[in-house]
Amino acid sequence: MNRKLLVLAALACAIPAGLAGAQAPLAKSRAPFRVTGVTPRANALAVPRATAISVSFSRAVDPSSLGVADFHVFGRWSAITPGTVAWRAGGKVLTFTPDDPFSAGETVFVSVSKNVRSRDGEALGRGYSFAFWTDSRAGAATLTLVDTLLPGQTPYGAYGGDIDGDGDLDLCVPNEDTSDVSVFLNGGSGDFGPETTYGVGFHCSPSEAADLDFDGALDLAVANILDHDVSILWGNGDGTFQPQQRIPVGQQPRGLTLIDCDGDGDMDIVTANRQSGNLSLALNLGGRGFAAAVPIDPGASGETGVTACDMDNDGLADLVVIGFSDDTVSVLLGRGDGTFVLHQTRAIGDAPWMVATGDVDGDGFNDVGAALAGADRAAIALNDGSGGLRAPTTYTAGDFPIAIDLGDLNGDGHLDLSTSAFGGDIFRLRYNDGSGAFGAPTDLPAMSAGSCTVPHDFDGDGDVDVVGIDELADRIFLFRRDG
Repeated sequence: MNRKLLVLAALACAIPAGLAGAQAPLAKSRAPFRVTGVTPRANALAVPRATAISVSFSRAVDPSSLGVADFHVFGRWSAITPGTVAWRAGGKVLTFTPDDPFSAGETVFVSVSKNVRSRDGEALGRGYSFAFWTDSRAGAATLTLVDTLLPGQTPYGAYGGDIDGDGDLDLCVPNEDTSDVSVFLNGGSGDFGPETTYGVGFHCSPSEAADLDFDGALDLAVANILDHDVSILWGNGDGTFQPQQRIPVGQQPRGLTLIDCDGDGDMDIVTANRQSGNLSLALNLGGRGFAAAVPIDPGASGETGVTACDMDNDGLADLVVIGFSDDTVSVLLGRGDGTFVLHQTRAIGDAPWMVATGDVDGDGFNDVGAALAGADRAAIALNDGSGGLRAPTTYTAGDFPIAIDLGDLNGDGHLDLSTSAFGGDIFRLRYNDGSGAFGAPTDLPAMSAGSCTVPHDFDGDGDVDVVGIDELADRIFLFRRDG
């Protein structure tokens, strides 16, 4: 039985007695049917990897309304998550227990669609989503190079999740000049097998993965910068992909994120288009269909990076966008219906190239990091508690940094900082003191150009390792956490 069927079976078997009967008419005086609480809390850090997840509702839920698209759990690296669903409090509390622990130090996303109904027939009306970070084993601040992989020409961007469902973290690396994606499957302890390639578009780069069609297999979305479109590689569930599907977007899509912006449970595609100076939104229609991409003006110029998260903790996914040409970051708050409202645009620093989000100061709100290619620095802007950003603090990041990542690299429960210096042949790590301030740098060597990193547990020992990609030397470096 595949992962999709496991989740559906768990939902079907979990219908409590008395909840599947006839629906009563709505009482006009009742408050709207809604999500009232979640466990773990939104944006929680260092959550145990085997944690159960609970969602509380204002009234008892009709479990027959929860299909695979209407409630699902997804680990950024562990990917599609099967488990068991149980009901408590007379059907008002859904508890999901994963079959296997999540991956160390990853972000876990939980989604409830707008189509979920109460026992008396009222739909939620808007989706609800939240995320948290899992814990990882404490490790040393140092790492050791243990292997080097050879991808195609000019690798930049990577996805480091489990694409074959065996519990080990694999690598999918777009190669700009060979217009393909190199796939390396993990043998179980960080020993990667031979490269398999899949054709995509010209100058491919930013990429993310999700189960876009809910068939139980992980799919890969890759932006093709000079073809002005996005390639979808539909996964077969065994680590292989079907031939690409192409979706036109704006001019020069240099950033890409997956987001359920209309609350129907499936993931939509947003790209940041530097040349056309806008975002493109392609809504997922189900059945491997996408609506024609529509433009969004995010209040920036030369849009180069975009990521999705909940900035104001209202259960709706928002967008954070950086403007390469005007040195800004914009926060767009989601309305839950596929539209956004500009909340703030502020200066972030010279020539921002890539953006990352996470709660670096532990206050429960997502903060923003940006790689400042023109300033040789990384910027951290803390959330002001309303979804807006405070003035940034910057840190040296080497010569011409073009990538940034956040993650708990040393297992102390705080999100640390990783940057990649294209002109400085290094990958730079800085460790968080818990307040959102970052200490002295630890540098990992590249050969020619540090272009991006993937912080994940590739050897499966419970701590977070680092994969570094060098797009001029055409190398992938595997750095294993010491200790």
